[in-house]
Amino acid sequence: MEKLLTPITLGNVTVKNRVVLPSMCVHFCDSEGYINDCMLEYIRCRAAGGIGLIIVGGSPHGKCGAGRPALSDDKFIPGWKKLADTVHQYGATLFCQLHPAKFQAGRGHAIESPSDYSEEDIAELVESYARGALRCKQAGVDGVDIHGAHAHEIALFLSPLYNKRTDRYGKDYAGRALFPIQIVQAIKKVCGKDFPVSFCISGSEMVEGGREIEETVKIAVLLEKAGADVIHVSAGMPESGGYISAPMDVEDCFNVENAAKVRAAVSIPVMAVNRIVDIAEAAEIVDSGKADMVAMGRAHLADPDLVNKYFGINPLPVRRCVGCNQGCRDSKVRKKIICMQNPLLGREHELKMVPATEENKKAKIIIAGAGPAGLEMACDLATRGFMPLVYEKSDKAGGLINLASIPPHKQNMNSITKYRVEYLKMLGIPIHYGKEVTMELLEVEKPDVLVVATGSEPVIPPVPGIGGQNVFNCDQVMSGIEIPGKRIAVMGGGLIGCETADYLAAQGKEVVVIDMISKIAANLNSSRRNFMLKRMSQMPIDYKLESKVEEIRLPEVVISNAEGVQTLTGFDALVVAVGRKPVNDLQAAADRLPNTQVVVLGDAKEVGLALNAIYHAAEAAAGVLA
Repeated sequence: MEKLLTPITLGNVTVKNRVVLPSMCVHFCDSEGYINDCMLEYIRCRAAGGIGLIIVGGSPHGKCGAGRPALSDDKFIPGWKKLADTVHQYGATLFCQLHPAKFQAGRGHAIESPSDYSEEDIAELVESYARGALRCKQAGVDGVDIHGAHAHEIALFLSPLYNKRTDRYGKDYAGRALFPIQIVQAIKKVCGKDFPVSFCISGSEMVEGGREIEETVKIAVLLEKAGADVIHVSAGMPESGGYISAPMDVEDCFNVENAAKVRAAVSIPVMAVNRIVDIAEAAEIVDSGKADMVAMGRAHLADPDLVNKYFGINPLPVRRCVGCNQGCRDSKVRKKIICMQNPLLGREHELKMVPATEENKKAKIIIAGAGPAGLEMACDLATRGFMPLVYEKSDKAGGLINLASIPPHKQNMNSITKYRVEYLKMLGIPIHYGKEVTMELLEVEKPDVLVVATGSEPVIPPVPGIGGQNVFNCDQVMSGIEIPGKRIAVMGGGLIGCETADYLAAQGKEVVVIDMISKIAANLNSSRRNFMLKRMSQMPIDYKLESKVEEIRLPEVVISNAEGVQTLTGFDALVVAVGRKPVNDLQAAADRLPNTQVVVLGDAKEVGLALNAIYHAAEAAAGVLA
């Protein structure tokens, strides 16, 4: 990993190592685009964690908002200066990614496609980017990264899919590159030729009719001639948005070869990005010469101390990005992002694990269950100085994660358990396996605090025949029980049912999914859902939606729908996967042990995602005996 640790010079700036935090729209600013304590502390934690270069998005024009800091007026300079000073105190380098809000905002007419821009509009945009870069320089920001990927205005001009102009800003790759070339030249003119300018571009737009890597390489050569100091090779466009922040369904480092092709054509440094989550991967990329720098975005959301941990400065285990895309990409639920692996993300400034007093450290705390909620609670309590007693009735930690990691492309889920078990071991907190917490045990132990994290179990609806032979539940399937026969009915088309169908089909089974819903896996975030549905469409899986199972009498399954009652036949087995319900037999402890504080977490409280269980466990841990 020595080369990854070595400095690199970009323009007039030397970066201490080659690990980069790329720009991400985290929505940590205030509603007017000012850098607030939330944004400042988020970046401070990453700078303290050992990163060489931090890139923060900034809007040089368009409507201001919380997604990223604004740069459209001199009034925003003090906030950027404070951010730059914070980053510099840890020896890190700060770039601003010039990442605009829509140029059309507030103009009274739509400016959507490249054809809609007049040459006056383009000239105004070029000037706006240059003014934004100058404000960065005035604030002490070390350089800028121009966002020319992912269908923002520059990317639209660069794309043959969108740019149909026939004037000098279109026609061929050189014409489509003229607008960004003018931006690079304008920034160099106002900021000086040595002020570092990076250019972010999608190597492949990964959509039919879009730009492929061969043309991107030619554009990169033109950008270098214009004065760019770094080429930042990303991937995708909105139509292929699943690859922009690729989930666990996509292999690690899938975009590195495109970076390597650009690297072979230019003499300036090239930055690789997209699903690079392990420092060993990053080191291999740099050592192989495929790129000079490696951007690791969501990896640093999960663990701000990633660099220092891998290099031995911080001895604690690494929290590896899972690639679940639940907290960082699911905009249906929230704008301000969160992270399954890191419940402090975006709350670093307010959610503090305050050390317990010496008196409170004597408290007896029992945690019932070593699933994600129980493990997170134990880790956070241990961080505060408590020594909780963790009991797990099975022979291994992880709870439902052990089953959730079984379907195709979900093995990364095991990182949730691995990190927390290693962390507890380092802090001397044992997990007592094969030990179930019962009311009898509690009446003997009389804990000061009881944490109920006992998880959930499958819902079994009252359908005639559901207790018959060859009828199984989803947990039994994922636990490895052998499902007889070839043709299987899966009762349930939600996430659990679809993952069950995906798993069985991958084993060569023919599957029919039956559910009353009209859209399968509707509660799964769009990026993962798209990959899963594409995979399932290539498998022997059929669907009977808007249909209710009325009776199970294998090999027949009786259903009802708008067409009436039908009998489906030929099934060797049926799997019930319609949902889960809490397991909370210890709630009575609140009444029978009046001096015990009872905290109910995760599925034991309300069935949901591991993300929610971990997120709320951290809140609870911060408040215990505080």
